Amino acid sequence: MMLSAAAMVVGGAPARAGIFGPPKEEVYKAETQSVLDSVKETLALDKSDPTREEKINALRKETAQWVAKYRRDPSVAGKQSYSNMYTALNAVAGHYNNFGTKAPIPKKRLERVLVEINTAENALARGR
Repeated sequence: MMLSAAAMVVGGAPARAGIFGPPKEEVYKAETQSVLDSVKETLALDKSDPTREEKINALRKETAQWVAKYRRDPSVAGKQSYSNMYTALNAVAGHYNNFGTKAPIPKKRLERVLVEINTAENALARGR
């Protein structure tokens, strides 16, 4: 009798991916949007901005954490937003790794990164 009462309580609640937190999809969407915002902010920095190096290093750390968290997650890695996001992050990280934080991203690469970011943001908004 006690089991069926517990089953009734559990059965009435919506399914959630995390027992003690928000569903995984919501977390992915929020974290991805946060990284997108950080990338856009960092790309918009002026070359002479005194906080440029600090913000680029913070972006590197945030990028590495995002990639490490979602790279091996099959429910996310197949999404269009993940693919476009990963491509943009890889291009930005590659530039800063090769040329340092002082060198601006070349116009052609920057345009490609911005297209990837916009595509990722649109896909994220559609739940893809």
